[in-house]
Parts: sequence; C-alpha cells; structure tokens
Amino acid sequence: MSATRRTSVSTAHFDRAYRSRTDPWGTLHKPYEQEKFADTASLLPAGRRFGSALEIGCGAGALTRLLAPHCEELLATDCSAAAVEQARATCADLEGVSFATLRVPEDLSDGQADLDLVVMSEVGYYLSDADLHLAARRIRARLRPGGHLLLAHWVHEGPGDVMTGRGVHEAFRAVPGTVQVDGRDVSRYGETYRLDLLRRAP
Repeated sequence: MSATRRTSVSTAHFDRAYRSRTDPWGTLHKPYEQEKFADTASLLPAGRRFGSALEIGCGAGALTRLLAPHCEELLATDCSAAAVEQARATCADLEGVSFATLRVPEDLSDGQADLDLVVMSEVGYYLSDADLHLAARRIRARLRPGGHLLLAHWVHEGPGDVMTGRGVHEAFRAVPGTVQVDGRDVSRYGETYRLDLLRRAP
C-alpha cells in the first residue's frame, strides 16, 4: 500500500520558498535536475508536436524550456504566483508559451477535453490522497482521446503520511481509460526518479 498525505501542502509554503530566493530547488543549474528534465522530455513521442499542452508545477521554468519545442501552445502553471514570475522570466524568449497560477485539483475543471498533452513533474506527492485522485480524474477528462500524460516524480521513502513517487503514478495509471505507453526508473547521483508516459484511450 502506498502512503498517503492527509492534507495537501499549502500554496503559502511554495510562495515562501520562491519569495525567499530564486529557483529554491536549483532546477536551473543543478546537473541532477537538468538531466532529470532532459530524461523527462525524452519520453515524449519522437517527432510528435502537440497542439495544446498544460504543464502543472512549472516552478522556475526549467522543464518548460524543454517542453516548448514540442508544443504549438504550452500553458505553464504553478500554484505559486512567485514561481510563475520566475518561470516567465526564465522563458521570456520562447514563443507559444503562456503562464498562469493554477492549483490542482481546485482550479482544474473536468469539462471539455481540450488538451493534447499534460505534464506533471514533482507535484503529485504534495497533494492529499483525495486531491491526487481527483486531479488524476480531472486531468484524464481534460485530455482529448489519444492525448498524452507525462509524469515524473522522485522515488523516495517518506513518513507514513506522505504519498510516494510510485504511489502518485499508480493513482494515474488506475484511472479507467488510461493506457501505459512508456515508463522507466532512472537513477542519477544516488537518487532515483520514475518516468511514465500515459495516454487516454480513444
């Protein structure tokens, strides 16, 4: 059984981190982070260009820069307005990229299927069990038939109230109508992260 978190981490927690310093997790310069993001983007289908894409948890915009060439339109979002400010500055030279504050699952409607790609990196285990499962259902509903979901999360052992990286991916794979396309564990610098590419069944 995967561990669960009783409550989602607050937006204020991330705002404090991004207000206290630029790129608090070092995503723009640490080799581990840079290589992890390159591995994440490499899972996207070769030669595929996505019409409409959503990135959940863009942080300072490191992965956003790698996703943008694969997308006609990319909306990069984070629950922290301070993070979005940093991402906008990081990606100021990119075309077809817009930014917005968005907290999942609250701000993610489950209405029209209008997305070809959703990317969630290092976000899921900050959500409560209930919020994670609701987010998984709403993301699946927003994907067009055949649309892709790309997940990347650190694999770790945490306290009993914390969802693990593997548990996050299990929750998304369990949503009916979701098909596994690719997936792998990657280990770098003594750390392991899980990558999965899923697709909404036609």
